[in-house]
Amino acid sequence: MFLRVGKRLVVAGWVVLQVSCATMSPEECKLARWNEVGQRDGLRGAPLSVLGDRLEDCAKVNVVVDTQAYSQGRDLGLQSYCRIENAVPLGLSGGSYAGVCPPAIDVVFQQRYQVAHAVYALRNEVKNLDDRTESLERQLRDINRSEDERLRGAGSDAERSKIHKDIDSQRQNIRNELAETDRRLHRRRDDLRNAEFDLSNLR
Repeated sequence: MFLRVGKRLVVAGWVVLQVSCATMSPEECKLARWNEVGQRDGLRGAPLSVLGDRLEDCAKVNVVVDTQAYSQGRDLGLQSYCRIENAVPLGLSGGSYAGVCPPAIDVVFQQRYQVAHAVYALRNEVKNLDDRTESLERQLRDINRSEDERLRGAGSDAERSKIHKDIDSQRQNIRNELAETDRRLHRRRDDLRNAEFDLSNLR
């Protein structure tokens, strides 16, 4: 197997950095050490377009970005980010890959990332379908419990007949959705097993 989840993840706090915002405040612009800013962006795999955001933010407060220092720092950060062993943890965490690695590593990195990200996406889908199944089963139990109460409150045979009809319709709709959800769940579980098998076979 290529690696266990989380093994040798070299960038501390990677998942947090992946979702961090590129926006800089006026105070951050004034105090920025651009080599360090670039290195942080490189460590989180930020695309070079983020530099444009930095330039725009800091221009508003008349701060000139040292693009050379930024680029040098970003290149240094990318050296840690663009390691083959980081591709799988990135994919399994749900992080995004912006194609920032050098051509010599990009193809392999992206292939491993995509295999791992497929596992991440399918695990989420299976969980959501499991949750939906539980929710539908609860609705079905609630309808069954409420049927007697509604019937006891009915004042005529016609009203009771209408209650039966309404509840039967609701019950059937839920059962239909349960059946469809169950079919989708079985398919996605099969897909997940295949995806996890592909992941385990990465070399």
